[in-house]
Amino acid sequence: MQEYIFEDRAVEQRRLDAQAGLFAPLTERVFRASGIAPGMRVLDLGSGAGHVAQLAAQLVGKQGSVVGVERDPRAVVDAGTRLATAGVDNVEIVEGDVQSLDTVDGPFDAVVGRLVLMYLPDPAAVLRRAAELLRPGGVVAVVEADLTYEWATPMTPLWTQVRAWFTQALEKAGVEPRMGLRLFPCFLQAGLDEPALSLEAPVRGGPEAPAWGWANLVQGVVPLMERLGVATAAEVAPATLADRLLAETSEHHGFVIGPPMIGATARVPSGSSGTG
Repeated sequence: MQEYIFEDRAVEQRRLDAQAGLFAPLTERVFRASGIAPGMRVLDLGSGAGHVAQLAAQLVGKQGSVVGVERDPRAVVDAGTRLATAGVDNVEIVEGDVQSLDTVDGPFDAVVGRLVLMYLPDPAAVLRRAAELLRPGGVVAVVEADLTYEWATPMTPLWTQVRAWFTQALEKAGVEPRMGLRLFPCFLQAGLDEPALSLEAPVRGGPEAPAWGWANLVQGVVPLMERLGVATAAEVAPATLADRLLAETSEHHGFVIGPPMIGATARVPSGSSGTG
């Protein structure tokens, strides 16, 4: 698995919380369209802070359950605490590697994930392994992004520079910034049927334009940027980045475009068998 690019845990937790609020509605639409419903048992790949697992838990209800796999033992503990505080009792987060999934037992009715395949050296192999844990007719539903498009209109000098720093850091870290655009062939390489696809992106102008979303994302990568020689914290100035990005956008009567989020869903053949 490629290196995780967000190194400051406090900053990362805040980023994930903000990201969850921004992406939850479109993620829910993808999951609902895939057929995830009450009573199902769901496998969540790369659970992180547990936001996607919690969303899946809401969809499957008390009759269903969710098992999340997360490689960072600290994140497993933190996610468990956050979910317990939220009163979610049908989710279990276990430590493990999504590349092998050897710490979970099938069968499941669905496997889900959001912004996790981009970190994997062989995402098709992970989807293939996950599909093996599904019951006949089970669902695969994932959401990935394209992080290389124009982040705002117009792309002012600051927006252009920040995007260049960010994408350069991802490329040096071996992360796929356009995983969303690779989902269709990835499903086929995994032996799955052609996935149904959807595309959504949050877009807004004016004082509520989500420049803060990009600023949070970039702030989380600053330690990696410094380590890889891409940019320094002094150059990025993360504490004021959101305000500066928003000011440039407002000055040009522009708007901010959140990352295009591509959902891909498919069912395994009803004649297959997931045994785990």
